[in-house]
Amino acid sequence: MNPHLAVITAYFDLVDSFTTDPAAYAEVLHADVIQTEYPNALYKAIQRRSYTEILDNLRIGRELLHDTRFEVLRTQVCADETVIVEGLWQATVLNDVMSLSRGQRLSSQLCLIFEFKDGKIFRQRRYPCYEVL
Repeated sequence: MNPHLAVITAYFDLVDSFTTDPAAYAEVLHADVIQTEYPNALYKAIQRRSYTEILDNLRIGRELLHDTRFEVLRTQVCADETVIVEGLWQATVLNDVMSLSRGQRLSSQLCLIFEFKDGKIFRQRRYPCYEVL
């Protein structure tokens, strides 16, 4: 397996379990990581998150969602070692928030682009396409 794909798989496992231990993420995220999420149904403006903000966002997610699942549909390792991942993410909403209601199933087709530095995720671009089921 490509070493970058192994890092991404470990990262997905941490995210799916809503792990927020900074030491666990230190194994897969570069200290200077930036996650960029492009506008979508939940966020109308571009979101840029640092290492700490990624963990904060996971803490919020842990309080709002359960039964999360991310299914990788396709991966592509590019010549420059950038990795593109397409997948389907789903979760159930725990509490009424924004336009979502408790018990509602949330789904998103995702395109994720990962860049690496020192063997860790350095840049992540997220292009989510949410739908409420």
